[in-house]
Amino acid sequence: MACRSNKGFTLIELLVVITIISVLLSIVAPLMIEQVDKLKASAEFREAEQYVSDSAKVAFLRGQTVHFNFDGKQLSRSVGPEQINLEFDYLFFPQQLLQFNANGFPDRDFITVMRGRVEQKIALTRSK
Repeated sequence: MACRSNKGFTLIELLVVITIISVLLSIVAPLMIEQVDKLKASAEFREAEQYVSDSAKVAFLRGQTVHFNFDGKQLSRSVGPEQINLEFDYLFFPQQLLQFNANGFPDRDFITVMRGRVEQKIALTRSK
C-alpha cells in the first residue's frame, strides 16, 4: 500500500482562491477609489475656502482691494498688479466675481462651488 503525502494545494484550489480574491477586489477597489476622490475634493474645498478668507486679511493689511474671478476650475486673485491663478481638479466654479474692499469686507455673502454634483457655498461673512 503506497502512502501518499498531501503537502500542498492543487492547482484547482489555488485558482478558486485567486478567483474569489479578484472578484472581491473588483467590488471593493472602485469604492475605495471613490472615497479617495471624495477626500481630495473635500481637501480642495477647504483649501479654496481658506484662500478666500485669507484674502480678506490681505486686503485689510495691504489697504488694497482684492479682486477674484471664479470661472470653471480656475480661481484668479488680483491685488494691485499682482495676479495669482489657482487650478482645481475636483471643484467647479460657476462664473462669478468677488471683491474685498481695502477694509477686508466682501461685496457679497457667499460664492457658489460645485463639488461633484453637489452645489456648496463658501460663506464670506461670519454669522453673528
